[in-house]
Amino acid sequence: ARLTFDQLLGRSVDYQAGDEAAVHGTSDAGASSAICGNHIMRAGKHWATFIFGWEAAGCRSVGVIRPLPGWDQRRLDEFHIANQGLWRAMLRERISRWEGDVHFCRIFLSGYCWYSNLEGVRNQRSDWDGFDNFDEDIDTLGMLLDLDSGTLSVYQNGKRVGILKDGLAGVYCWFTSFGGIGGSLSIMRGYDVIDA
Repeated sequence: ARLTFDQLLGRSVDYQAGDEAAVHGTSDAGASSAICGNHIMRAGKHWATFIFGWEAAGCRSVGVIRPLPGWDQRRLDEFHIANQGLWRAMLRERISRWEGDVHFCRIFLSGYCWYSNLEGVRNQRSDWDGFDNFDEDIDTLGMLLDLDSGTLSVYQNGKRVGILKDGLAGVYCWFTSFGGIGGSLSIMRGYDVIDA
């Protein structure tokens, strides 16, 4: 089945031309996210391709987040994963399948990667090994969530750039976040890998 962003959280994100696999930021006020809530990853290896539009845009990131069923019905003005004000409400969604302590992990086109356990410590930056080889001018990223090894990796030009974070366990969904107007992004299942 095709990957789609079936959950839009915040008022500053919308579908592009009605395509649920493509979203864009609609306002420079606030931050919003789009989640593939209909595709919960529980075990094994999961590939996705994210294609960033090159419009003048604010901050965009992609990665994994815990499932948040029904959150798209809350009519939130904003949903910014780094906003600690949301964390307590998110932790109330915790189920036994939320294993480990990495509740989201995301990468920006700058190559910077952030993650959190949603408790105590704020957003933490991952000092991942491939950062120096990450090319911020490449607009297509492959991502591999390997729940057998507990890792999230990023790929460019068909090759692995590096492991963004280890210690991932339990259930996750693909997601993207927008801050600022005009940026666009699409998602597809799979990725064309040269060196699996």
